[in-house]
Amino acid sequence: MVLSLPKNELKSYLGKQLDSYFPDAIPFSGSDIDCALDLSLERLEKCFQGISFPAYSDAQGQTYFSHLHGDQYAHFLYFFANSLWELSENKVVCDKVIYLNRVLNNFFVSYKGKMPDIFFFAHPIGSIIGNADYSNYLVISQGVTINTDHDEDGNPAPKLGKGLFLGAGAKIIGNKQIGDRVSVGVDTLIHQTEIADDKVVYTDNEGKVCIVDRKKECAAQLYFRDSLI
Repeated sequence: MVLSLPKNELKSYLGKQLDSYFPDAIPFSGSDIDCALDLSLERLEKCFQGISFPAYSDAQGQTYFSHLHGDQYAHFLYFFANSLWELSENKVVCDKVIYLNRVLNNFFVSYKGKMPDIFFFAHPIGSIIGNADYSNYLVISQGVTINTDHDEDGNPAPKLGKGLFLGAGAKIIGNKQIGDRVSVGVDTLIHQTEIADDKVVYTDNEGKVCIVDRKKECAAQLYFRDSLI
């Protein structure tokens, strides 16, 4: 991966941001921090390899990460906090990193939540992403809400299929399954409703939520190199 800052400078940059916004004198150091940084960059590279936009990767598999690209940095902050939590449950630092994502991007995604390997934050300002059961090739736009819930057996829910596209202001509330290659339109609420594969869900001019068969390539396919079929 081509980094806009060398790894050691990226670590220093993140540490200075945390010290600036949260001056609590808690040091940003330790073997778990170093391991989490390595792991987060590995996960970031795998994720960006699947994204079709040239700012993220090219056809030869070369990936790019800029600390000044807001959406890319939102990805990085999630991967770092989640990796650190999985490694050492360093709650203080994890809390600060996720809080930093809220400060910089007005965006919340829990470090305890298990995002998929490949997903795309498309200007996720104002989005709140809960602890659901996620699949690859997820696209999250601005103002999206996914609640935290559980199924009857206590597992994270809702279960969201691969290739889910969530337009600006889309909301999924409840624990019902959403199928593969589903596209949810702008300002559309799915509330306790199971959605089958290959559906488009949108709100019409009268405010009614409509569920129709997909007629063309799913919206998420525009963002990823792999075929979602």
